[in-house]
Amino acid sequence: VMGLNIKSDEVQTLAKTLAAETGETLTGAIKVALEERLARLRRERNVEEKRRAIREILDALPPAPPGATSDHSDLYDEWGLPK
Repeated sequence: VMGLNIKSDEVQTLAKTLAAETGETLTGAIKVALEERLARLRRERNVEEKRRAIREILDALPPAPPGATSDHSDLYDEWGLPK
């Protein structure tokens, strides 16, 4: 097992404060913090991958027909009845 040598006083203080507030050991607090950060990064990456896939699908679609609107007002007359 490789030891971890933290040379930053600020990081040591943060780790000790976290351990004190959670009641965990210093090692336990650091482990949970790292696991949570990795999980958050993986979730964010997964969201970005999904957004990229959706963009690819949308980019592959043909353009909307002339006069079409996103509010579908082109489907209704001035009285709100279907055309």
